[in-house]
Amino acid sequence: MKMLVGLAALAVAGGLVAAICLAADSGGTDWQAACGTAPASTAGKHPGAVADARKALLSNGNDPRLEMEVVDLDACAVEVGWKADQPQPTASVVKLLIALDLLDRSGVPEDSEADAVHAMLAASDDRVASRFWQQLGGPAIVRRQAGKLGLTHTSPPDDPGQWGSTKMSPEDVVTVYRHITSARSADERDFLTEALESAPLTAADGFDQHFGIPRAFPGATWAIKQGWGTSEGRRVLNTTGLVRTGSRTFAVAVMSTWDDSIDVGTATKALTTATGALKDSLVANGKLT
Repeated sequence: MKMLVGLAALAVAGGLVAAICLAADSGGTDWQAACGTAPASTAGKHPGAVADARKALLSNGNDPRLEMEVVDLDACAVEVGWKADQPQPTASVVKLLIALDLLDRSGVPEDSEADAVHAMLAASDDRVASRFWQQLGGPAIVRRQAGKLGLTHTSPPDDPGQWGSTKMSPEDVVTVYRHITSARSADERDFLTEALESAPLTAADGFDQHFGIPRAFPGATWAIKQGWGTSEGRRVLNTTGLVRTGSRTFAVAVMSTWDDSIDVGTATKALTTATGALKDSLVANGKLT
């Protein structure tokens, strides 16, 4: 059954923002997929897309680093991969692991707890994430989920209080989405994906979180968890999530870091262009309609 998520009060610097997040029984997308095992490797596909994605970042300087993976969840096969086993700082993408750990402990939350988790995932509310991070054991969350899901390129932050410096590879992030769509109960899957589907343009901290997937896949249905911030002197921008068109469903993880002197608008535009290159190649090869 689809969950009804009500009023979430989001505390942000300078005031209180109320986000009304309503999801009716018929309003969500069923993201169930059968890609529970490791996807088949298809090395060498879409070389032009990889080159174009890299060019989008490299043309702006500031020492960009890019890793990415796209998996066709219907075929359970890797469509695009570039340094997909290389860990990057997650920023808010780690909130997926926090939410999964909470579900493992107490099942689908209700009432104010449900509102809080929804705000953490949809609006990327850092205060909620920090509260759950402390309550659930901080770095132990990452170790538990990495062990359970077989995330071989995931590690907790060196500073236990800096959850955004958790490291994951694009391959591991895609594994998380495969787990959500194939291994979770219907109630758990619906609860998580409805929050990810309803990510607003403006996050709880005021950041425009529709870079990458939302703008690169116009007209598609998506359920995203974005990441932005700084870690170890680097600017972090990650666009990750599920994407469904009329014909296929994909799990996408495009992760990047830059010298922290880069203009944020320039970096988000470049990452969106890079993600768009992947989409264009999928269309050209008949994988998207």
